[in-house]
Amino acid sequence: MKFEVQDRRSFLARVVTSGLALIGAGLTALVGIAAAPRARKTGRRWQRTISVFEVPPERPIAAVIAERQADGWYETRKQSVVFIDRDGDSYQALSATCSHLGCRVRWDATSELYLCPCHGGAYDRSGRVVARPPPLPLQRLAVRVNPQTSDIEVEL
Repeated sequence: MKFEVQDRRSFLARVVTSGLALIGAGLTALVGIAAAPRARKTGRRWQRTISVFEVPPERPIAAVIAERQADGWYETRKQSVVFIDRDGDSYQALSATCSHLGCRVRWDATSELYLCPCHGGAYDRSGRVVARPPPLPLQRLAVRVNPQTSDIEVEL
């Protein structure tokens, strides 16, 4: 009789231990899912800028691109500024971020240069450095025209 009581007790102890282990594993998985940040998309995407009808032939035009970015639990909107310019029958897009310190350049119509307000850097219309300190030209972005909407899209 004593032998049966110990078997029942050991069986009950194993059932309770196994149940607690399953509950613990489930809670650990839930905490892991909740605490882990979302995976970031690293792929490049095409973003709409402006219509081909909005680009003047005599000067580049700035276009603001707003993107949503997920950073863990926070979702923010990142704004990028690009300059869209006619290049013969096609278009070119240049980043408005100076390659020196990351300041935002602006187009100066009188000198026909992109000017950086931070340290006096200057770029020509194609984005090449004409006045130092910027070490590199403005970043050139891939451009395409959407045939359905006539929108200019850049790859970011």
